[in-house]
Amino acid sequence: MIPSSHPARPVVSRSPHRRVGYIPLPWLQNELIAYESLLEAAFVRWACLCPTLRKIRHQPFRLDLGTLGTYVPDYLLECTRGNPVVIEVKPRAHVAKHRAKLEAAQDTIERARCDFLVCTEDDIHAYERAERAAEFLRFARSALTSTQVSEMLQKLQRLEFPVGEHRIVSQCDIPRAHVNYLIGRKHLALASTLSTDRIFTTEGVEHGFVSARTWLTDSER
Repeated sequence: MIPSSHPARPVVSRSPHRRVGYIPLPWLQNELIAYESLLEAAFVRWACLCPTLRKIRHQPFRLDLGTLGTYVPDYLLECTRGNPVVIEVKPRAHVAKHRAKLEAAQDTIERARCDFLVCTEDDIHAYERAERAAEFLRFARSALTSTQVSEMLQKLQRLEFPVGEHRIVSQCDIPRAHVNYLIGRKHLALASTLSTDRIFTTEGVEHGFVSARTWLTDSER
């Protein structure tokens, strides 16, 4: 794991100058996921739909970068397969100012066999995926029973994936709201654009092995 001589900051501090809080995703992990800006919150909602994601950790460690000071990344994505992905969420206008520190951190992180990505608003809000992610998670909080979910998953077995949402609705008689629930709960998977024109099975993505890094950076998959 990443070398670290100091713990990361464990508490989200409220501030009048920024939006902070926690996102509960109990079907993904027991721990609440903290955010310290609206951009971070939007990133979490998008990233949690990554098919191979197992856990999101906020401010997971602190790196000593010598003369460049210390560095605490925003998130660590732990996956069922592939390398962990360390994420820096930063407004595009601030990236150049911190480039030297980010490059030094990337070098250390990648030597520890983790991937490193800087995500800006250009990535997070492209294709309206921040809004789409929020909608999927809203439906994911619906109170469907395990029996209802099992019945829907059984109906889906008659389809050949990938498939568009309209075919699931029409051929399987599953309401759109329930399709969105299955996506939000990761019973079904999407490409990183979060378009419902091509929906995959989570098992199919796992079999094809789409890493978290690939999913976050490949808009055509």
